[in-house]
Amino acid sequence: MAHGARVAEAATEPKENKPPKKELRGIELRKSANGGIIAEHNYNVYDGMNKPHTFSGDEGHLLAAHIEKHLGLKMPGRAEGTVAAPSDGEARE
Repeated sequence: MAHGARVAEAATEPKENKPPKKELRGIELRKSANGGIIAEHNYNVYDGMNKPHTFSGDEGHLLAAHIEKHLGLKMPGRAEGTVAAPSDGEARE
């Protein structure tokens, strides 16, 4: 077998079956029972780890910072320097 044939043969072999990279598609917002907002991340793959983030009615600035952090959107009217709400597993200050 010629060397060129091996290269062509290698190119037709199936690649490893790796799962797709987890990427954020969007954030779904809905009202919570206590008057706040629930923000749930939606990914291209489901891994069972989607934990909703809950913001009380007076934490709109934190919700806006959270959206900016994860979606890269600039929220009009949000005060500069507001830090996004903690991610999963982090305590709020």
